[in-house]
Amino acid sequence: MFNNAKRSVFEFLGLETEEELPEDIKKELKERWRARRKRTLLIAPEKGQGDEVDARTTRRIPHKKPKKAVARLLLDSSANAMGLSKEKRKTTEGEPLRSFAPATLDKHPKPTFDEPWKTEVFFDDKEAIDIVESNEDELDFRMGKKKKSVSGAAPGDVELDVVGGKPTVGMSSMSQDVVDAVVLQVLEENVCKLLSCRWKEKNSVIDEDDFMNRPYFTYFITFVQTVILICALAIYGIGPFGVDEVVVQDVVLKPNLALEAEARREFGNMWLGPSQKDLIHLGAKYSPCMRKDPNLEAALAEQRQEERGTGCCVRDDGSGCVQTTVHKCSKLISTFVKWNDSSKIDNGYKSGAVCGLDPNHCKSPSSTPPFEWDKKDFTNWPVCKATKNVSRSFKGCSQPGSDCHMTCDLLGRPCCFGIQGECMITTREHCEFRQGYFHDDKFLCSQVNCFEEICGMIPFVYDDRPDQFGRILSANLLHAGLFHLLVTLIFQLWVMRLTEQMIGWIRMMIIYISSGCAGTLASAILTPYQVEVGPSGAQFGILACMFVDIVNQILVNKFSSEDKSAENRGLYFNLGAYSAILLLLFFLGVFPWMDNWSHIFGFIFGLFISLVVMKETDIKDKGITRLHIVVTFGILSLALFLFLIIMFYAAPLTESTWLQYINCIPFSDTFCKNMDVTINRGSTYSKYVK
Repeated sequence: MFNNAKRSVFEFLGLETEEELPEDIKKELKERWRARRKRTLLIAPEKGQGDEVDARTTRRIPHKKPKKAVARLLLDSSANAMGLSKEKRKTTEGEPLRSFAPATLDKHPKPTFDEPWKTEVFFDDKEAIDIVESNEDELDFRMGKKKKSVSGAAPGDVELDVVGGKPTVGMSSMSQDVVDAVVLQVLEENVCKLLSCRWKEKNSVIDEDDFMNRPYFTYFITFVQTVILICALAIYGIGPFGVDEVVVQDVVLKPNLALEAEARREFGNMWLGPSQKDLIHLGAKYSPCMRKDPNLEAALAEQRQEERGTGCCVRDDGSGCVQTTVHKCSKLISTFVKWNDSSKIDNGYKSGAVCGLDPNHCKSPSSTPPFEWDKKDFTNWPVCKATKNVSRSFKGCSQPGSDCHMTCDLLGRPCCFGIQGECMITTREHCEFRQGYFHDDKFLCSQVNCFEEICGMIPFVYDDRPDQFGRILSANLLHAGLFHLLVTLIFQLWVMRLTEQMIGWIRMMIIYISSGCAGTLASAILTPYQVEVGPSGAQFGILACMFVDIVNQILVNKFSSEDKSAENRGLYFNLGAYSAILLLLFFLGVFPWMDNWSHIFGFIFGLFISLVVMKETDIKDKGITRLHIVVTFGILSLALFLFLIIMFYAAPLTESTWLQYINCIPFSDTFCKNMDVTINRGSTYSKYVK
C-alpha cells in the first residue's frame, strides 16, 4: 500500500524514470501535454510559425456532453405545442393500407438506409428540405409507395411521382411521419443552438485525457465567491460609494441628555460593495484580528487606565447617571461619586463607584470569600447578573452612606465602534449612529471584548488574544464589491479556466490556494492595518504558473537540436499577453482593498509551487531533471511560507515606512489614510462623549 501511494505521488509530480514508462507511453503523454498547451494560447501566432493554434478560433472538445433526456423533454414539449408528433399517424377512411408479406415468405431482406435527418450537423429548414429532396427516392421506397414512370427511366429504377410531366420534389411526396420527423429534428437542432448545446460530430476522436481536465475547481471557486458576495450585499448592504472619506452628519442624543450634532467619517467603497467594517466582520485580511497587535495593546491599556479613574456622575435632579471622568461631569447640576481611601466604604473597597454595579448589592456572582471582587481595581469586576432588591426611589447623594449610584437610571452603556476596538459609555442612539455594538447588559468597557465583536467570524479561543489566522484563506473568498467581482470573473473564466484545462483541477487547487494564502500572509505583515479582500495573490500565482510553462517551453526549444524558432515566436506572443494582464492587475492594486504586496508574494510563491507540481519542466539537454526541480523548489516553497509565519508573529510591522506606497499612490490627502501602518488613537473612553 505504501509503495502504491509512493508511486502515485511520483506520478503526480512527474518523477517517473526511464525504466518505469515505455517510450510510446511517454511520447503519448508529452503529446497530450502539448495539445493542452496549444489550447491556452491567447494570441494567434503569425503564419508560418509551425503548428501553433489560435485559441480564439480553434474548436475545443466540449467539457460536458449534453443531457439528451432533458433536451428531448424540451423538444417533445415544443413539438406537442406545434402540433407535431413522433407517434405513428392513424390511418383515415379512404386511405390505402399497406400490407407486407409474412417474414417467412419474404424472399428478399428489407434494405436499410441511413436516415438523413438523424445527422449530427446543425442545419436550418432549407437545408432539411434539400436533404429530403436529394434522398427522396430512398424515402419513398421505404414507405412502399408506388411510383409513376418517368420518361427515360431505366428498367428496375425506382419510379417517382409525376405531376405535369415533372417529378415532384419537397415534402409533398412524403408521408406525414417523415415530415414530422424532419421538422422535429430541425427544431431540435435550432433549440440546441439557442441553448448552446454542442453535439459530438460523427467520427470525431475525443481524447480521454481531455475529459480528465475539465475546469471543475475554476467553476466551483468562482461560484462560491459569487454566492458569498451576493449574501454579503443582502445582509450588510452597500456602503458609501467613493474613493475618499465620506462624512455623515446627524443630531443624536448624548449621555448629558442633550441633542447634539455629530459627524461620522468612513472610507468610501469604489467597488460598490460593503463598508470597511463589514468586510472585516465577514473575514477580510486584518492583522489585529489574527494576532496580538502591539499598537492596539498599548491603546487598550491606556483606555483601561482612564476607566480606572472614572466615577458615577449622578444628576442632582434624579434624571439619571453615567460612568465618566471627572472633567466630563458638570459640578453645577451633578454629583461625581468616587471612592477613595478617605471614603467610608464597607468591606474595604477603594475602587469605585460604578453606576449600577456594586459588590455589596450583587447576588450573582456574590462577592464572598474566596471569590471576593477586586477591592483595588474595579476594571476586574465581573458582570452582575442578579442584583439585590434596592429601593429605586432616588433621594440624592447628599445623605451619608447613600447608594445613589445604584438607585439612579443609567444614561449610558458600553458601545464598541470603529475597526480598532474603540469603546465609550454612551446612549443607544449615539452608538447606532456610530454603527457600533451597544451592550445594554454591561456597565464598563472593561467588561466588553470589543475586538472580538468587530472581527466577527468565530469567537476567539482566549478573550484577550485574537487568533483568527484563518483569514489568510477567507480573504480570498471575499470581494470588495460588484466591480471587484467582475474583474475576478473575467480573469478566472478566461485565463484560469484555460490554465486548469492544461494542468488539471488538483494542480490548480494547490497553486490557487497556496499562492493566495502566501500573498495574504505577506500583506498582513507589511500592511497590518489595511483591510484587504479578494484572490489577488491566487490570481498572480496562476499567472506565475503560465509564465513557468511558457518560459520552460522556450528554453526547451532553444536548447533542442531541432529548429523551433517559429514555435518560440508564438510563445513570445503569449508571454507578452500574460505580462499585459499582470501589469493591469498590478495597477489595480494601488486602489483600496486590493493589495500589491499580495500580488508580489503570490507571484513569487506561485513560481515556486508551480515548478513543483507541474509536469514537463525539465531541461534534459542541460542535465536538469524533474527530481532536481521538485526538490529545490519544494524546499524553497516551504522555507518561504515558514519565514512569512515567523515574521508575522515574531517581528510585526508597527510603524509607517515607504513600503505602504507600493500598495497605494496618494491621489489625494486622505486617499491612502486607511492604509497607514500606524495606530495613534489612544484612549477613546471619553473622547467622543460629553
